[in-house]
Amino acid sequence: MSELPGFTLTRRRSPVRLLRVLLRALIGLVIVAVLWAAFVGGLWLLGSNRLEGVPLTALREDVLLLGASGAQAPDDATTLLLLLVEPLDPTVPRPSPLVAPPVLLQVGGGRTEPAALVIPSSIEVVVDGQGLMSLDAVQRELGADRLARAIIDYTEVRLDHVVAVSTDALPGLVRELGPLEVCGGWGCDEPTPDDVRAWLRDPDVEEVLARGAAVLRAVAAQVDTSLFVRSPLQGRAVVDVLAGQVVTDVDLGVRSLIDLAPALGEVTPIDVDRLPMVRNPSTGELVVLEEAAMLRFQRLQDGLPFEDIEPEEDVERLRSVTGVAVLNGAGVAGLAAQYEAELTAAGFTVEGTGNDVRFDRERTVINYLAGDREAEPVAFLLAEQFPSAAIEAVDDPPLFEGEPVAIVVLLGRDLTTPIDGGDDAQR
Repeated sequence: MSELPGFTLTRRRSPVRLLRVLLRALIGLVIVAVLWAAFVGGLWLLGSNRLEGVPLTALREDVLLLGASGAQAPDDATTLLLLLVEPLDPTVPRPSPLVAPPVLLQVGGGRTEPAALVIPSSIEVVVDGQGLMSLDAVQRELGADRLARAIIDYTEVRLDHVVAVSTDALPGLVRELGPLEVCGGWGCDEPTPDDVRAWLRDPDVEEVLARGAAVLRAVAAQVDTSLFVRSPLQGRAVVDVLAGQVVTDVDLGVRSLIDLAPALGEVTPIDVDRLPMVRNPSTGELVVLEEAAMLRFQRLQDGLPFEDIEPEEDVERLRSVTGVAVLNGAGVAGLAAQYEAELTAAGFTVEGTGNDVRFDRERTVINYLAGDREAEPVAFLLAEQFPSAAIEAVDDPPLFEGEPVAIVVLLGRDLTTPIDGGDDAQR
């Protein structure tokens, strides 16, 4: 069949039909966009809900604790209790133990750099209803809330927030978002999750804080609102890590990972100090120098730096203000006077010398009143002068010439070759 001039047998598409096709495609795109938005929005809401802060009674103003009524810190500063704990397991209904000492971190308040005070986890504090417990035991048995309450009572420093981070938190974020370029005072690198995990186990707390802050900065640079649009599954994975391995009273959100401590958003030195401690040479136990500790707590209460504190002066002052009496129990003429001179040269304050009630003492003994927290560390320092001495805490105050004294050193024959001095031995 031939075509007539000016005509064609090919059917032309109706403009109405073409419009219908376009309309259907547009509706399909709208449906897909709505479903995608609903999916992303759902993930966003889920993430926001899962990242809401956990209420902690230690931070409530209506709780009648020292921390609510008497603890202090500058109003324009943010003071955090940072806890590094073992990986959290939601199937285990027990608090995760500490893997590092608790840290009081303070930023703002006129500080040019963050200040961090490391509190040994072995020190014992009074816990309501429990008596004396080490900080490590408080966390392990009672959890972060009770630990925060105990630290507030002990330090009299007001806390704004508590953040417990497991050793899996930052490595998990690096795993989900990596590779990440992490920069700090050591330069820049792209650490693996295992690298970050090793950093967190470093015994140098200052290094842990510096590297942890650097990782946090790198993570924060990758996490914002658009993450859920760009990669919703990745955003969900980030939420899973944060919700599963971080416990805090703060609503973390996904846009402000470092809002807890704004100063950590910049590469800056951290003013780190530690509570001064003395070791018991007999047991290895560490005890805090109480007055020196109070000085550091006062710095956080007032928002002042630690950098001008000289740790050597803590021990020197303690030696100079704690009275020591030296008694000759060995029957060796002049022994007490000899050690009076040596102790005075070492910085101790010797109240006087005399004779013990007996001259057959084989071993030197250092006595102090049990529970005297100022005398106890001085007794340990004295033991450095008498390596073979026994350290004994006594129930009644030690006496010298009928008057109480902080410490009495009873010299024994272990200090020298015994001689027959009898009752006529001279002090």
